[in-house]
Amino acid sequence: MKITLSMLLAFLLLPACDSAAQNDISGYDFGRKGHHQVELNRLLREISGLTVTPGGHLLAHDDEKGVVYRLDAMTGSILSRFKLGRTTVTEDFEDIAAAGDLLYLLTSDGRLYVFREGADGGRVEYNILNTPLGRNNDVEGLCLDPATGNLLMACKGSPGRGYSGKRAVYAFHPAAGRMDMHPRFLLDEKRLRPFIHGRSFKPSAIAWHPLRKTFFILASVGCSLVEVDANGNFRGARRLDPALHPQPEGLAFLPNGDMLISDEGKKHGTLTRYFYSER
Repeated sequence: MKITLSMLLAFLLLPACDSAAQNDISGYDFGRKGHHQVELNRLLREISGLTVTPGGHLLAHDDEKGVVYRLDAMTGSILSRFKLGRTTVTEDFEDIAAAGDLLYLLTSDGRLYVFREGADGGRVEYNILNTPLGRNNDVEGLCLDPATGNLLMACKGSPGRGYSGKRAVYAFHPAAGRMDMHPRFLLDEKRLRPFIHGRSFKPSAIAWHPLRKTFFILASVGCSLVEVDANGNFRGARRLDPALHPQPEGLAFLPNGDMLISDEGKKHGTLTRYFYSER
C-alpha cells in the first residue's frame, strides 16, 4: 500500500488518545448523579473497614476498638452492634472480611481476630491468627477470595524484599494457618500514576466484585480506585473526588454490584453508595 502525503497528514491530525480514559472503571457513574452519600452516627467518625456477609448484612468497624456495627446500606443507620471480648479489645483495626459464618478483623501488624457475628448489645469470643506480615507492611486491606477460600491482605507499607516500587497483596490460608510467601499479585505504582493523576497509591481496602469476578483496591493515600482481574492483571483505575472522599478507608459490594465506600471524617464518617449499571 502506497502512503501518500495526505494520508500521513490525516493520521498525524487524529485526536490524541487519552489512555487514562480508556482504562477508566466502567459500570459506575462517579459524578454527582451516580451516588448516594449519607453521614454516619458519631460513633463511626473513625469508621474503617466494610464487609457484606453471605446473609446480606453490611458490617463496619471502628478504627481503635473491637466494636462491629451492622448498618443499613442506604441510610447508614446503625441496626445493631456487638463487641469483641469480655473487656472490649483495643487495637489498630484496619479491615473486616466475612467467610461463611466467620468474621475476620485485621490489624495493621497483620494479625487476624476470628469470631462470629454477635447479637445486638452482646459480646463475642474470638481467636487470633498470626501471619508473617508485620507493622512494617502496614496491612490495611482484607477480603475473601471466593475462588480459593483464602484471605487476601493488601499492604499499604513495605511489599516485602525484592518488590520495591510495588504494592503487594498476599494470600493467607486460614484453615491451614499459613501464608504464601510470594504475593498473590503486585501493583506497579509507577504504572498506575498516569491513571490516578500522578498520585501515590497506598491501599486501604480490597474487595471482590460478585458480578464482575474482579478485585477492587481502594487507596486513601492517593484517593484512588483500581480494578484487577483474578490474576492481578490491570483492568482499570480512576482518581476519586476528594471532596466526596476525604479519607476513604472501607470498600464493599452488595450482591447487585452496588459499591460502598466508607470515609473517616472530622465530625462524622460517611457512607457512599455508587449504583451499578452494567447489568
